[in-house]
Amino acid sequence: MNPNNTDLFVFVAIAALVTVHDKPLLKRAYQHALNDGVSMQELCDILTNISVYSGVPKSLMALEILKSLDDIQGLNALLIKRTEKQLKTALTFGQLPFGIAQQNNTVFEFVALGALFALDDASSLVSEQLKRCVLLGYSREQLELLVIELARKVSSHIAMRAKCNLEKHFAMLD
Repeated sequence: MNPNNTDLFVFVAIAALVTVHDKPLLKRAYQHALNDGVSMQELCDILTNISVYSGVPKSLMALEILKSLDDIQGLNALLIKRTEKQLKTALTFGQLPFGIAQQNNTVFEFVALGALFALDDASSLVSEQLKRCVLLGYSREQLELLVIELARKVSSHIAMRAKCNLEKHFAMLD
């Protein structure tokens, strides 16, 4: 997975929407993402990876919304079934629903911020994730753009939480 900056922010918004369980906005975000060229594989990968933060039940709900889109058929339908099986296995056996290659992906590290910013009491996790993202080369500007995208596509409340966490993080570095 090697998305451009626009796709990254779409993924972050989707992660936050899954975490806050906003079905109408999530469906709209999926439709926009697919129309803009994001693949079904990328969306399914995002759902399995953020399930660690948002919870497997919310990722399964998000997968149902993805499945409900009108034009899902053929290989995409098989991909959704495979993702559903991974998530249900993770729920049943308490294992991570993704492989080593996905665990070390810089995109997923960035996208995890969307899920973490959407959680009420995750400031210590957010702090660690921000450190990891900066170490991976994400710039302050990219992180600040993330806040703008969260405000535009998710909620001002979550964007404000993200902004406060970013300010706190960078104040410690200055």
